[in-house]
Amino acid sequence: MADFYEILGISKNASEADIRRAYRKLAHEYHPDKTGGDEKKFRQVNEAYEVLSDANKRQQYDRFGSTFAGGASGSGPTGGDPFSDFARGFGFENASGFDFGDIFSDIFGGGFSSTRGGRGRGVDLELPLAISFSEAVFGVEKKVSFQKQDTCETCRGTGGEPGTKLDTCATCHGTGKIQNIQRTILGNIRSTVTCPKCQGRGKIPQKPCATCKGAGIHRQVKHVTVKVPAGIDDGQRIRLRGLGEAGYQGSTAGDLYVRITVEAHNTLKREGEEIISEIPVSFYQAALGTRVDVETVDGTVELKVSAGTQSGKVIRIRGKGVPALGSNKRGDHMVTIRVVTPTKLTKREKDLLRKMADEKGEIVDIEEGVWDKIKGQFGE
Repeated sequence: MADFYEILGISKNASEADIRRAYRKLAHEYHPDKTGGDEKKFRQVNEAYEVLSDANKRQQYDRFGSTFAGGASGSGPTGGDPFSDFARGFGFENASGFDFGDIFSDIFGGGFSSTRGGRGRGVDLELPLAISFSEAVFGVEKKVSFQKQDTCETCRGTGGEPGTKLDTCATCHGTGKIQNIQRTILGNIRSTVTCPKCQGRGKIPQKPCATCKGAGIHRQVKHVTVKVPAGIDDGQRIRLRGLGEAGYQGSTAGDLYVRITVEAHNTLKREGEEIISEIPVSFYQAALGTRVDVETVDGTVELKVSAGTQSGKVIRIRGKGVPALGSNKRGDHMVTIRVVTPTKLTKREKDLLRKMADEKGEIVDIEEGVWDKIKGQFGE
């Protein structure tokens, strides 16, 4: 049995993101409608992704994957139920009359009489989108352009030149599928595969479309308006269903994921639903109290700084933060006060501070330089 991890070229401890990236890369590479594509490998990649992208299926595959081959080798038509040993390999004690289709249905979504190589879902796409700090807070609509494989607008996906007829495929008689019977040590396995002649459509155009060369899809430039919700954060993604690449031979299209990058603000930072900023105040303002203007995402707000405010104190401005996604409720804006100690004082300012220190009984040790003493003798 093929190793799904090996097919996707990933390790057994690969994350969901690793699996998704590997699938997108290989699906692009092997897509049958591309030059050099490989339908067989494309089906294998889709089958591997179908199992490994589903947490439950992956868990069962990791647990029982090696048992498929091992249990089968010990089975055979030696009397009774030929699959009893195989069933016991899964921990079922009562193997008599056991339906193997149940196992394969649970794990792979189908039994021995399964549809293999069906129409593959379109490839998901990811697009980066940069927005400003304010746009992330309040939401915005952005127009984006990108290239993707999409349904041909000339033939509307039929693969035939407009006005020409589509003939019923003689190979599959219009069903788009053919039956295969494969002999194995487990017996004959019946499978349904996509018709290689009509590629699953059931119809063959008398004259292939000149735009898409009969494929029904081709690479096009698309324009989409993305609605970015208020409160979105850096690195989050927006999923636009059905806007990925067109599915193989008319099957379900993939999705478009828009990954958001929020540009940094000059003075504001974000922590969850709170906005953080700092405001400097002088020693005198902190001591006597003042009012200062604070920049917020809603504009300038006047903030009262009480007398005796210490450096590092945080003042909350309610309702000026970031909205919670899907809600009108907003967080708060937290302002940290930074008291700026003066570094250059006049002689008069120093004298006043000394007197204040004396009144408080505080000891200060100020050593004046030569130049300070000269200025003191001749005045400021």
